[in-house]
Amino acid sequence: MEVVDLTERPDAVGVLAAWHFDEWSNLYPEQSLQDFESDLTGCLGEQAVPTTFVALIDTTPIGSISVLPRDMEIEEPWGPWLANFYVMPSYREAGVGKRLIDALLAHCDANAIPSLYLFTPETRQYYERLGWKTIRSCEYHGEVVDIMCRTL
Repeated sequence: MEVVDLTERPDAVGVLAAWHFDEWSNLYPEQSLQDFESDLTGCLGEQAVPTTFVALIDTTPIGSISVLPRDMEIEEPWGPWLANFYVMPSYREAGVGKRLIDALLAHCDANAIPSLYLFTPETRQYYERLGWKTIRSCEYHGEVVDIMCRTL
């Protein structure tokens, strides 16, 4: 397995967008599949944020993770955000997620990003084991989510 920048595999945008839309469209009810694709296409530039990484086995995408300037519409000006963290179900609990997070944290460190935020409706304990701290819980588009931060 390898983790590459999406700029090396722009052909994966459609696959990733479909995963993300299927998994999280309820948290972004105003966005279509095409909006998800457009957001990922925005990660194809040379800037540090936004950026997306893709986990591959051979040439097949099996996971993704992004750093975005904003991932949640809240009043606080927090950012950037870890987002689009997805691993295909058949590859979960095999270290793929940890490799994706490590690649993203290395990218953030190399680009002097001092901290990252994320929100999650279900996996707070996973992130806590990796050093993330819960800032608060709130309702977001009908789901209770935890907002978390990690200083790098």
